[in-house]
Amino acid sequence: MRNIKAVFDIGNDSIKAIVIGNDEGKEIVLAKQIEQTQGLRKGKILDSEWFTATINKILENFVKKLWGDFIEELFVSISHPELIINRVVEQKRVMRDEISEEDVDHLSRVITEISHKSNYETIKIVPVHRIIDETKREKDPIGMKGKKLELVADVFMIPKNLYNGLIDSFERIGVKITDIIPNIIAASEIALDYDHKDLGTILIDIGKNQTSYVIYEDGYALGYGVVPMGGEDVTKDISIGMQIDIKEAENIKKTHGSAIVFKDNIKDDSGLDILFLSDVINARYEEIFNKINKHLHQLDKEGRLAGWVILIWGGSKVGNIDILAKDIFKLATFYGKDNVLNLWDISTNQLFTNVLWAYLRSNKYTEWRKMSFKLNFDFIGSITKFFKELF
Repeated sequence: MRNIKAVFDIGNDSIKAIVIGNDEGKEIVLAKQIEQTQGLRKGKILDSEWFTATINKILENFVKKLWGDFIEELFVSISHPELIINRVVEQKRVMRDEISEEDVDHLSRVITEISHKSNYETIKIVPVHRIIDETKREKDPIGMKGKKLELVADVFMIPKNLYNGLIDSFERIGVKITDIIPNIIAASEIALDYDHKDLGTILIDIGKNQTSYVIYEDGYALGYGVVPMGGEDVTKDISIGMQIDIKEAENIKKTHGSAIVFKDNIKDDSGLDILFLSDVINARYEEIFNKINKHLHQLDKEGRLAGWVILIWGGSKVGNIDILAKDIFKLATFYGKDNVLNLWDISTNQLFTNVLWAYLRSNKYTEWRKMSFKLNFDFIGSITKFFKELF
């Protein structure tokens, strides 16, 4: 068995993890596990001992199932309500008439060096495009004529205390993280095809405590964003509005919840006030969508994308969310597919969707896996190669 990789999806309620190996070109799930998260709440590690114990329990089980094989790489996928995505634009004058590799390398180094924010740690730098003389966008400008070169990149950062806690928890049990992957990056590469990205699409990932999204057009990401609200906020609204227990509220949301109610569905045998329930649900999702629409307005793309809205993850499963999104964004709206790999039953299990997306992302960019994970100035050469591979 070769290329054995473990992927952990760190969630507030549970940690999902898989181990996948390659046997003569065939990908095989060697182990999978879900454990209730201990010591983590809303993206904050409140008890490092409990959190580490949860990670250790999963890894110990994996070691037993691998029968002497060992995990070569370990990836962590994550969503976070305080994730920050900054778009950085750096430029330089081209000293010769022709753009050289040195010009490209220089901009890559500058982006790496300036990607810092107090109390945050940079976990990913994703290049968007390079611009020659303020007009022409190119993936590989080397050898082309020009006097000025710009590099546009998106920088993803998580709170430093969470970053340090993740690194420390895995290292305490003797494991080094190869890479931390924001879920919205992995999802956009799997859930969106070339036509989605070219025509103009908004991918909206509605999670438990946050909603992440990315806006694409002409094959490039126009922008990413995070709204610190998700499915759990809807459940809390129902609990407060209907004055019921939080667990009952979650059950009602799943069985009777709908963002929009039509006249023939107002009456319900359960005795619930379906119209009131819908108003509560509608208000929260409308708030989330309006915040995303505000970003579209800033980009001058409000209602002006030729593509559509794609909704993914658990928070999008409430009834008629697509109709509400269509009304707010003035764009056709669809639900994304959860099945991304044909790997036994795991492909159809929504709980492992983020894990599989992160696994596919880890396969796509090989250069990144060859370098040490922590961003610092020691691997400037390596990150330059990584930039080139992304293009």
